[in-house]
Amino acid sequence: MNKKILLLAFVSLLFIPIASANDITISVDQSTYYFLTGQQAIIPLDVNNTYGKQINGKLKYTITQEVNQGGYHYSSSNTQSTLLNANEGNNTVNLNFGTSDTPITLKVGMVFSYEQKDQREVTLNDIAIYFVSNQSQMKNEKNGKESSSQKVVNNNQNQQNQQQQQNSQQKLQNNQLSQDSSALKQQLQKQLQQQQQQKEKFEQNLFNNSEFQEHHQDILQKGYNVSSTELNPTDNNSGDFKINYQNEKGEKATLEGEMNGGKMDEIQQQTAEDRRQMLESLNQSKQFQEFKEQLEHDGYNQTDIEFTQDGNETQVNVNYQDENNQTATINAEFENGMLKSVELKKENQISPLIWILLPVVLIASFIIYILYKKYVNKVTAIRNKTLMVKEKPFDYISEANELLEEAKKLYDERKYTDAYGKAGQSLRLFLSYNNGLNRELTNDDVVKYLRRKNKSYKKIKECFDLCNLVEFAKYHVNRKDFDKIINTTRKTIG
Repeated sequence: MNKKILLLAFVSLLFIPIASANDITISVDQSTYYFLTGQQAIIPLDVNNTYGKQINGKLKYTITQEVNQGGYHYSSSNTQSTLLNANEGNNTVNLNFGTSDTPITLKVGMVFSYEQKDQREVTLNDIAIYFVSNQSQMKNEKNGKESSSQKVVNNNQNQQNQQQQQNSQQKLQNNQLSQDSSALKQQLQKQLQQQQQQKEKFEQNLFNNSEFQEHHQDILQKGYNVSSTELNPTDNNSGDFKINYQNEKGEKATLEGEMNGGKMDEIQQQTAEDRRQMLESLNQSKQFQEFKEQLEHDGYNQTDIEFTQDGNETQVNVNYQDENNQTATINAEFENGMLKSVELKKENQISPLIWILLPVVLIASFIIYILYKKYVNKVTAIRNKTLMVKEKPFDYISEANELLEEAKKLYDERKYTDAYGKAGQSLRLFLSYNNGLNRELTNDDVVKYLRRKNKSYKKIKECFDLCNLVEFAKYHVNRKDFDKIINTTRKTIG
């Protein structure tokens, strides 16, 4: 009898590892990473999936920066999330934590959550990222970290414990800061926390939308995986989005659109296959072939091809250049993947006849100017004496351009917070006066007005969001994003 019991126990033990074999493990090869200032902080994350199938989940990571300002010390945190598809077996995902123009220290913690019979999480904390200014300060060593998934138990209690911990940390910070600065900091942190919660809720509602899922699954079935997400919610059920994908060949795909009240106002997807199909359709166009032969006959060579998507319309620019650096473009317009028009645009060239006529034009202009000064100015002077002096109207366009130039100057002087603030002020001032509002507005007021009037607002909102993040010390400035704000403002002003 005892032998039977022992045998049964032994057989039961054999089944224990089988039951627990299904697991996801994430790891990094270092716990401390060093990067030079200006360098992108890219960290490879190893994902081991033993479920025997692809597991889809969400990777949430928190970046904490230690801030020393005015003799006080406190930490500034920013939490972001992205979709992560864990393929069967071992995979590597490259995470980009951005860059910094100045030496700073970041602490990173990440949680990969997914549902497989029950809610599970893989937590990996205490990863340090150092941006240093000198190569000799880099001390990268192989001292990796690893973590396996755990079942989420009493999630509400965990949230309460986290909230209590956050409250305790906040109390310590309040003891260090003055009463006024503490109140302001609490207000900013509360606002950022609300924005993060809104973003997470919007992401959840977006991925529960059946129309979105139809497009999303179609792209996944074509061999693409999510590489990054760009979400700009206005509330929990409304906002615009862009999901970026990439396959094993490095080819990219996108899914973007706008959700309003939980329903899709617009949604478009574009894959490498779609782009190839449009190029194939373009090559079959007689008009395109005529333009192409004309350019090649004139000594032009093709340089690159650009795709620009706006709603259900896609613009394809096939760019050319000759040995004298003169440029030309064959511009094709597609609607829902169907070719609508093809046109050729060439860089204007100055005719030699211009140089012959130029002296004649200058002499004639000079004679007209003398006659004007001699006869017309007298009449103008008499008329001006009788005119009432009118108040000069406010030149908001010039004022907006001056603010924009001041922003560029401040950025070059490394006064980044002031630079982003001036850039945002320039954009805000122009939009207020150009739309007849003629008063100082907040960023939210401007975006709401444009949305209510069915005017383009997505790029405007992105600029305002970047400016806000810099002012709240929740974002590391970089030249690319700043130039994006400058260019968007210039195009808006016109």
